[in-house]
Amino acid sequence: MLHITNGDSVVARFRDGGIPGQYLAWADPLHDGPVPETANLLELAYIRARAFAGFGWGGESAILQTFLSKIQALSSFRDHDEVVLWFEHDLFDELLVWQLLDWFRGQNLGAVRLSMVRIDSHPEISPFFGLGQLTGPQLAALLPTRKPVSKQQMDAASTNWRQFCSETPPAGPKRLLEEYPSVGDGLSRLERELLLAAEQGPASRETLYRRAMAFEECPWGDASVFLRLDGLKSATNPAIASDCSLTPAGRLLLDGGADWVALQGGIDRWIGGVHLVGPSPAYRWAPGSGTLIGNPT
Repeated sequence: MLHITNGDSVVARFRDGGIPGQYLAWADPLHDGPVPETANLLELAYIRARAFAGFGWGGESAILQTFLSKIQALSSFRDHDEVVLWFEHDLFDELLVWQLLDWFRGQNLGAVRLSMVRIDSHPEISPFFGLGQLTGPQLAALLPTRKPVSKQQMDAASTNWRQFCSETPPAGPKRLLEEYPSVGDGLSRLERELLLAAEQGPASRETLYRRAMAFEECPWGDASVFLRLDGLKSATNPAIASDCSLTPAGRLLLDGGADWVALQGGIDRWIGGVHLVGPSPAYRWAPGSGTLIGNPT
């Protein structure tokens, strides 16, 4: 078996649980940075490595090599009798499942079985956020519950993936659309949560992260949160101070008296294949109606 999951922490627990086979951590935070439509995973890897290096997440060459090694491991799936995808219910994992199923849809599976373990709760864990909370034995107990991936699942995932990578925004999922700048204040949901966390007073980055994640149904990875925190700190008119407290600009934003995009003098942000750039974003999130609005006035 080849077991593909969302991070190294789960892979370590696979080992603890004695789950047979080889393991692959497929852990690209696709909700951060550009994910345009590309001909293949290799082409996308170069784009993602360049973006990650720009985020300060490491050297471009080293990041690219990590991507390439994972693509190589994925491409060797025919060396196995079965591929098992292990994912949970949050946005991070949903995007990964779309990507992987779209890729497998384009492969000749031959006699290789493709199955999936995907859960949104566990009877022994509350609140349940993800597979990383489970012990090795708990994960091993889930292996017999895996289900074959159907053609319908693959077709739906492929459609969703291609919409996500397109230059126009998809219809969902909602948690992704909430990361577009809001009609009211120009903040994404995660940026607003960070301001609400900073409103509670000075704190370390780690404390601010925990405060902000209290507003989320499923916590985001700290690198993704810190990326947005750094943006709020380093802008022309910072909304969060160096001690992670709220600035006057941040106070104005929370009070509804300013627009974050206007305070920055524009925007340069990718969400999937959509590039929001210029003095006014082409799309904004309207919380009241729960929809994206194109070119609002």
